[in-house]
Amino acid sequence: MNKKIYLLLAFFLLVPGIGTFAQTITRGPYLQSGTPNSMIIKWRTDVATSTRVWYGPNPSSLLFTATVNGTRTNHEVKVTGLAANSTYFYTVGNTTGQLVQPSASHYFRTSPTPGATQTIRAWVLGDCGTGDAKQRAVRDAFYNFNGAQHIDLMLLLGDNAYEDGTDLEFQAAFFENMYEDRLINTVMWPAIGNHETVTSDSPTQSGPYYDIFTMPTNGEAGGVPSGTEAYYSFDYGNIHFVVLDSDDSGRNPGDPQLVWLENDLSSTNQDWIVAYWHHPPYSKDGESDNNSKERKTRESFVPVLESHGVDLVLVGHSHNWQRSYLIHGHYGLSTTWDPATMGVDLGDGRLNGTGAYTKNAQGQGTVYIVSGSAGKKTGPIASPNPVMYRSQADYGSMYLEVTGGQMDIKFLRENGNIDDYLTIVKQVASGMPPSVSITAPADGTHYLAPQSINITANASDSDGSVTQVEFFVNNMSIGVDNQAPWSVNYWLPAEGNYNLTAVARDNQNNTAQSAMVHLSVGPVTTCARIATGSDDAEERPTGSVSVTNSDLELCNDPGVGDQIIGLRFTGLNIPPGAAITEARIRFTADENVNDNPCSLTIYGQASDNAAAFTTATRNVSSRLRTSASALWQPANWLAVGDAGTAQQTVDIAPVIQEIINRPGYSAGSAIALIIEGVGRRTAESYEGSAPKAAELCITYSLALPDCPALGANIGAPCDDGDNTTVNDVIDANCNCAGTPTACTG
Repeated sequence: MNKKIYLLLAFFLLVPGIGTFAQTITRGPYLQSGTPNSMIIKWRTDVATSTRVWYGPNPSSLLFTATVNGTRTNHEVKVTGLAANSTYFYTVGNTTGQLVQPSASHYFRTSPTPGATQTIRAWVLGDCGTGDAKQRAVRDAFYNFNGAQHIDLMLLLGDNAYEDGTDLEFQAAFFENMYEDRLINTVMWPAIGNHETVTSDSPTQSGPYYDIFTMPTNGEAGGVPSGTEAYYSFDYGNIHFVVLDSDDSGRNPGDPQLVWLENDLSSTNQDWIVAYWHHPPYSKDGESDNNSKERKTRESFVPVLESHGVDLVLVGHSHNWQRSYLIHGHYGLSTTWDPATMGVDLGDGRLNGTGAYTKNAQGQGTVYIVSGSAGKKTGPIASPNPVMYRSQADYGSMYLEVTGGQMDIKFLRENGNIDDYLTIVKQVASGMPPSVSITAPADGTHYLAPQSINITANASDSDGSVTQVEFFVNNMSIGVDNQAPWSVNYWLPAEGNYNLTAVARDNQNNTAQSAMVHLSVGPVTTCARIATGSDDAEERPTGSVSVTNSDLELCNDPGVGDQIIGLRFTGLNIPPGAAITEARIRFTADENVNDNPCSLTIYGQASDNAAAFTTATRNVSSRLRTSASALWQPANWLAVGDAGTAQQTVDIAPVIQEIINRPGYSAGSAIALIIEGVGRRTAESYEGSAPKAAELCITYSLALPDCPALGANIGAPCDDGDNTTVNDVIDANCNCAGTPTACTG
């Protein structure tokens, strides 16, 4: 063997991760969608490989792995089960080995527990994606300013990759000689800009932007689920971040984005709210007056945000730096700005100047910042917007730092100068937040009809005391309890779905919200399938009965004649007095032979509790039938295994109702049905395939009691609390009253 070939082969065999060809990482790794207990790690390889992440407490002890099956070039792994506010080191590769040497810089830090107060640092980049020397100059200035300090968040304000947001443009703007040293240990949280929507589409969440970034859609990082990556929210410590789409999603009141925004803001109890998107509501030279997207954000986004106390709004699009006063209530054109009524604080917002902008925890006042010059810059600003304290056309990025109730902001030029800075201070709670959970009713409880319920909660506080628990239904307050045991009564007013939450407040003014409990009110649908061989039967014209059939002939069996079919269902648990609104049997086709005309009549067995079928002669036909019946003329059954509308009977609610109304019927009673007629459809039987045997589904509701608030009828026994009365019952006025005795009065 040639010596050079031998050595090369030995190299491939000995180095982990190297097979018959080398694999190279061409993008990343980079971090996405961090939460207190999970992190998403993404990277790209030049050839398709398997996917694996190693992680652990230090670079030399990567004890754990997470693997995704299959081969691909774009890799994504969600690491779960992590501790909050903790650092983990990691590397990436495939099932053959690691493709990145573990190091002290390859780490991620999970988010703090929501509400936790600690120093939080974010780097804000607007319109950065030029992929050129100017973008690198802004980067280098920030790196020199920040040093080795960990950055918790990178906030991207849109126009992240010029000109069209293509994959190649993102590669140059982020992953090649740009931010890769930062992306391995800091999570990016992007907003979409108008340049990305050239190649990406928000309604379908498709294109390079949506391929490269992974955003939370189900509330997994905090906030209310948005159901889309186009707009979303997340919590980091005591900050709630809201990310909106100002370019490619609906921006009118009533559009899904605005409905979600209202719900999301109503649900957060974080100390700080920071919102960001791409198009500025207030900008220079009349841009925000003349351009429709800018106007729409001011008219639609801003009122909702301000009504919920948003503290800071970050935008890009204008390639400069513009920073407002602390303002509130300016939703019109720039000519309508009234500093007397809309200017909450018209100072400079600087601790060493006129003082920080100050607001109480629920106070009015928002600072609006345009930071859109991390890669592009416009010419001089001829006509600043009147809401702006400072406007300048220079390259730069923004640094955000929050510690407890203080937020510090700096505009860092590409030359390293800090050209603008401000501080916002607000009153925030101290100490640890309480804990609270709803104990009754249980999650998923269903009520058949509107009625009064008692909602209870447990609440505690590790470093103080709980002072109140407020209860909410569908985000609307329904009452406050100021002492344990914590509870409130609530009338479920109508059929529908209800979401319950409880918010506890402690003696240090900390708050915490419970997990949501879901209730439903209204008709119930219950289904039961044939459960044993003796629950489906065929009775031949001779009267002989078979309960071991491989299929069910409805009703003609060639060579035998027209049969009578018996079906018995158990476990439906329909309470006496229920009003049946719909009932149908669904079969699964065993054959696609159709003898027509096919006309089948369905009866019920007039029995309080139907017995199982036996082989006794005429055990099906001899059973007493209901007076109600239903005629079913089924469509052709086209394919074996079909279980659709053609295999579903007409509504047999009157038949079931007659059985339910029988005086001896109980919720545990079995219900039997009898089918006879002409023609043929062939269905699966229990013996032929138990999972495909006939199924009966019944929808029912219950009438309201005479006294809904009491959940009882007139004449029902009760206790009036008076020990001197007897025979207490609910009277005609829905009061509990007893008969006086000699001791009464």
